[in-house]
Amino acid sequence: MTEPTTPAAWGIQLSRLWIASGQTFPVDVKMLALEVTKQRFQDPVGLVVPHGVVGIDGMLSWHEKKKIWCISYDEDVVMPGRINFTLAHELGHYFCHRQRQAEFHCGQGDMLDYQGAPSRKMEKEANVFASYLLMPATDFRQQIGNQTITLKLLGQVADRYETSFTATALKWLELTDEAAMLVVARDEFVCWSYPSKLASNRRAWLAPGTPVPESAIERLKLAANHSVNGWSHVPAGIWHPSLEAEESVIVSDQFELMIFLVRYPDARLVLHDEELETDTFDAMKDVSQGFGWSK
Repeated sequence: MTEPTTPAAWGIQLSRLWIASGQTFPVDVKMLALEVTKQRFQDPVGLVVPHGVVGIDGMLSWHEKKKIWCISYDEDVVMPGRINFTLAHELGHYFCHRQRQAEFHCGQGDMLDYQGAPSRKMEKEANVFASYLLMPATDFRQQIGNQTITLKLLGQVADRYETSFTATALKWLELTDEAAMLVVARDEFVCWSYPSKLASNRRAWLAPGTPVPESAIERLKLAANHSVNGWSHVPAGIWHPSLEAEESVIVSDQFELMIFLVRYPDARLVLHDEELETDTFDAMKDVSQGFGWSK
């Protein structure tokens, strides 16, 4: 079997292997790690065990005496989705980075940061691997289908893959044709944001440290259960200078995070209008040159 050369390709290959073997979702990362690496490499993953290191979600480390790699994780984490993604993240380090160093220590920030500094390139690559392994694109699209995206729907998809809401929302943003953005904030300031391709084209993102819009904070405070179901209409000038938006929000009491999912229903129409105007301008410019009007 040809060895992949990118984190995404590794994730895709292992996901296809899992599906071809007749297994169902969610992917059993522990079983996959132990069986596949034992069959394919002389330095396999030989242990997947909990650890007692405070503040470290997951570790990948080389056991010199036994000549095996060990994946360990924080067993006190109560959300299965986080544990599963942590295991996949560490397995990503194994496939993509084990030749570079003998030990990796990863915390929650590393799991969530999809747009980190160049010095954290390996963490981003481990995230990409985990995403493609746990949530294969074809199956993911089938789960969404033609349904309107909602927090409930994303939650159902997250349950299928045993992934966190954040990881699942990021996967949807990667695959969707919609203009949408995920915003993670703490203490009413943006930690990071991640736009879909169309939203990025419309310059819909917020830099770290940007204050969360006051109207969003007020709506959040009105929610007795700390979550807002459905979508709230937001006028232009709040989440984007010129685009109206729809907003949903979740508060994670465990991490003291506010997670906003923002959609821009009119972005495609606005972009299409601009493309038509550009095409018309370019066509008229070509005609003018044909008449010798250009200088």
